[in-house]
Amino acid sequence: MSTHTSDIFQIPTELKLDRLSFCPTNPKALQEWVAGISILQLGNSSKSLFSALLEISELECSETLRFDLIQVLHPTLENVLTSLEKHFINQGLITTDRNDQIIELAMLMRSHFAKVYIDIAKRCHHELSHHHFSLFKLGRKKSLTTARMVATYYALQQLSLLLYQQHMLYGQPVIGQWLAAHQLLECAIQNNFYLTNINQVLGTQHELQNISQAYAQLILLDIFNMHQIRPAEIQGLYLCSFDWAKLVHILPKETTLSRYVVDTNKDLPPVYNSRLADHFQASVFISTQNLLEHLSGTQSKNAQYLSRSEKLFLTPALRFHIYNLLTTTMERRHERYKYSAHLNICFGLSVAHFYLSKGKNFHETLDVEAGYQLQSASNFVSAADSSVPGTFSHLKALDREAKQIHHAEVLDISVNGYRIKWTGFTPPNLKTGEFILVQENAQSQWRGGVVRWIKQSTEKSLELGLEILAQDLFPCAVYARLDRNIKNYQPALLVQTTQLDQISNSIIVSGVQTFREKQTIHLHVDGQELKIYLTKAQLITQSFIRFEYELLNDQEESLIQHFIHKQMNDINNQDLWEALK
Repeated sequence: MSTHTSDIFQIPTELKLDRLSFCPTNPKALQEWVAGISILQLGNSSKSLFSALLEISELECSETLRFDLIQVLHPTLENVLTSLEKHFINQGLITTDRNDQIIELAMLMRSHFAKVYIDIAKRCHHELSHHHFSLFKLGRKKSLTTARMVATYYALQQLSLLLYQQHMLYGQPVIGQWLAAHQLLECAIQNNFYLTNINQVLGTQHELQNISQAYAQLILLDIFNMHQIRPAEIQGLYLCSFDWAKLVHILPKETTLSRYVVDTNKDLPPVYNSRLADHFQASVFISTQNLLEHLSGTQSKNAQYLSRSEKLFLTPALRFHIYNLLTTTMERRHERYKYSAHLNICFGLSVAHFYLSKGKNFHETLDVEAGYQLQSASNFVSAADSSVPGTFSHLKALDREAKQIHHAEVLDISVNGYRIKWTGFTPPNLKTGEFILVQENAQSQWRGGVVRWIKQSTEKSLELGLEILAQDLFPCAVYARLDRNIKNYQPALLVQTTQLDQISNSIIVSGVQTFREKQTIHLHVDGQELKIYLTKAQLITQSFIRFEYELLNDQEESLIQHFIHKQMNDINNQDLWEALK
């Protein structure tokens, strides 16, 4: 582990071994050695396999022999890597020292695994390009051609798994990682084997059938902006990407549908196809139109062509996230400016309701008859899984940890948000898509926002992107009528925004799948109950949804305005913190 991960794709592997130290240098002997490894002893097996991987990469031998050797090692190495990843996937964002070591080992193994295949593909290509093969050596040429093609496929497969691993940790690709992928594809296109069916060549059953699809999966893992979603959703999108990669077109020529482009000479991910700088020479063009049409077709409730992965993982929040990415302009609209400040921040819709209600627990804010059931966003999830329909647990008061106000350092600002630095303990609700309240000091007004993205920063710290959604937020309650005798109240926030003297109202509700577009629900404000019709979802995340709405009875608009006016007066006339003393 002395070689740092960031150097792997930049420094050529030195061939300095004339034989393997742990077994005879042939596939059969290696197979017998691998059979003696116990995966249950993860520490010993990972150490032995990593050493074997490094020796194979440094062996001075023919590339076809190296390919045969790494193929023997491949299944066991993949199993060990999967076991290692279970130790840190879905763990805390800032990990323990032991987990850091496991992460480093897994990253190094995955990177060297990819590098072996990259080296085989490059050296085979060099030999095919610079050697003349006589009639008696056509078999050798055929072996090299096959090794080049299959090694390219497996290299892209490992680069996708490496990028997936980095996304799960909110990390970044290392230097040279993207360049290696682009060069592999460019060679495959130039030599016309990027569409060859690998399964027909090897007699295998890989879900992605050719190099173009393997590269398309890698591209999808980047353009889906994984740092904006949660690890469980990242895993879901990765599994869906096996279906979706087949709908992405990778072409050497531009078409009217080329949404993304790649310069294969640059160590950069694909970029949005717009007015590019002169030094950017696009040579690969990517169309995602078929994928967009497919996702649009899955909108109906009874869509017949959802794959198994899509049925399991394609939630409304994920569909909203991907659809926005594939339909909107990807260019950054607002400049960032240096700014020094410390933010107060708290997480979750229920906690936001608590502070905006001047420190009252949710049940205290409701003026309702005794006997009605109450429900929060958090216990709605468990209630939804209850075997007894229509029964829910009583709303519990928020605990001290949930109500905690955290402090974070602002790195810079833009028109609609902050980039902050987070160090130390990460609370359970520090997740992408989480609703937040922020304020710059104890005297300023709370503003509502969302954790837009998370990235690993320096050691033991994170960078977070916070988007401010609204300044005028008012606590209320909602429920959807599920049972005639039970009102399952949930915390919600009314939002008032003003643009060009036009005032508009919207509502923020829990992201649990009770609420949807074109649904009538009950709004509880100021002791009054009004029926509203949810028209359009402005924003869907994993924890909340912001809806535009219409009142079923227009004459009740005055009740809403009276409620908002009263709330604004309370905010202006009373220090929020005085109520909490």
